[in-house]
Amino acid sequence: MGKDKLRLLHILPVTAEGIMSAEAEEDMRRYLAEGTEVVHRQVTGGAETIQCEYDTALSAPHAAELAAEECAAGEIDGVFIDCFADPGVRAARERLELPVMGGFEPAIYLGLGLGDNLGIITIRRNIVPLIRGGIARAGVGGRIACVRTLDMSVLELREREKLMERLHRECLEAIEADGAEVLILGCTAAVGVGGELARLLRADGHDVPVLEAAQCALALTELYARMGLYQSRVTYMAPPGK
Repeated sequence: MGKDKLRLLHILPVTAEGIMSAEAEEDMRRYLAEGTEVVHRQVTGGAETIQCEYDTALSAPHAAELAAEECAAGEIDGVFIDCFADPGVRAARERLELPVMGGFEPAIYLGLGLGDNLGIITIRRNIVPLIRGGIARAGVGGRIACVRTLDMSVLELREREKLMERLHRECLEAIEADGAEVLILGCTAAVGVGGELARLLRADGHDVPVLEAAQCALALTELYARMGLYQSRVTYMAPPGK
């Protein structure tokens, strides 16, 4: 039986300051149980923000090592590395005997239960090949209607009016031109906008779910931890001794 009160580790795998506001934190943990505690940590090395494969490679070792350090005392029940590009997630899974999630898989898994065709809306074209790689690895290519971009940087996502205008436009195109039936916001920094976006789309005649990646990831991390589950040791073998 799982634990009643859980302690989850939330890792920001980028060095940019002020990227996690109090409002973003509240939105991210909106669906957690009342007794669940979230411990926030940020890497001190790597990329300022993650917007391409190179940034991911710079940040991954810092995120994986921070996860290992923070979990060493045995007081953490699950880890969420806060990025849709999943920097260091697979490495951390090898080190830790507790659930480790990034931003990509939880949103995809939850979306697949809500509709046949998923549309992913991400930040820039630079991140699309990385997302395509994640889609191929997950084996869900036949269920992805499109990957669209906002042509915005991670830091620009704090400009809410601009963000909402571009999200609304690209989501409409994903539905009407590409056949998307569920929408996934493919950047964990896009927070606090899913509900409003869904309302705008319903006003346009499209009643489709809109999933925020960070909410999905933290909620699924909590569920796995409560169930006492962590990654397969066949897939994620512990690192061998040197």
